[in-house]
Amino acid sequence: METSSEHPHHTHPPADTGVDYGFLIFMVFIVVAVTWLGFTNFTEARKTEVAKSNGEAWVEWLTEQGTKRFEADFKIEACKGGVKPSPDAAKSDDPVLGTWGACFNYIMKNTDLKDQINTFFNKTPQFVEKCDTSNRSLTGAIVLEDLMPTPPGSAIPFVGTQLVATDPIDYKMQLRVSVCDKGGDAIKVAEFEF
Repeated sequence: METSSEHPHHTHPPADTGVDYGFLIFMVFIVVAVTWLGFTNFTEARKTEVAKSNGEAWVEWLTEQGTKRFEADFKIEACKGGVKPSPDAAKSDDPVLGTWGACFNYIMKNTDLKDQINTFFNKTPQFVEKCDTSNRSLTGAIVLEDLMPTPPGSAIPFVGTQLVATDPIDYKMQLRVSVCDKGGDAIKVAEFEF
């Protein structure tokens, strides 16, 4: 038997390069889209973390001052505890000693908290009554609530109300700080005494 030195030639069907190039273009598009989405989510998460750190800075400052504000030699007169506001405080447009308005004005003029930036809008964070999922302009805002205890045995131990300029601060206060995330939901930062 004779062996043939010739090998049979196999013919391959021509490759459809159009489909191959289409697939490669599609894969490049997917990689670009995933990279862009990851970068966008990272940027938004960083902005949310800055908003939380703004709230944490308020908690730190108020907690630190809250431990000393009832002492006789406390230097920040505007935030001093035990100072009863005058009866005309509610009628005055100017902040009155013994109220949150005087303390807030002091903080915003004389502390590092005045330099905070809401990175979502590149401006000073606003203080709002509550976060609202239908209002995207509140993203990065700070909610500062005065927590008032409810009667013993209540299902809810505290009721939170927005701390406003005319509120007296002459007593040991229980406060809560939250910030509004991009979706308008509240992120609780802390509850503490002031």
